[in-house]
Amino acid sequence: MTDELPIVEEDKPGKAELERLKDEYRRKNKALDAERELLEEAVRERRYSDEYAEEMSRRIEENGREMLDEVQQRIDAHCRAYGLKDGSFSGTWHED
Repeated sequence: MTDELPIVEEDKPGKAELERLKDEYRRKNKALDAERELLEEAVRERRYSDEYAEEMSRRIEENGREMLDEVQQRIDAHCRAYGLKDGSFSGTWHED
């Protein structure tokens, strides 16, 4: 019998970095939500034409998807490298 404690998920190597990456994902997702809200407000106040608002919305979504996909790829790679459970936000890139 040894005095060593079993490794729990929180103690696994790479777990702290995984949490940092997940926090980065959440921060970027919240920033994206804020951009959407600002655009919606501007549209309601008629500060932008419908055409311009549609273009801005498309750009926000494309850029947001690319940004969040990049972080998700880093999360997935990190999980594979450290044998951690899936830290995926897959399918929820636009949700918190």
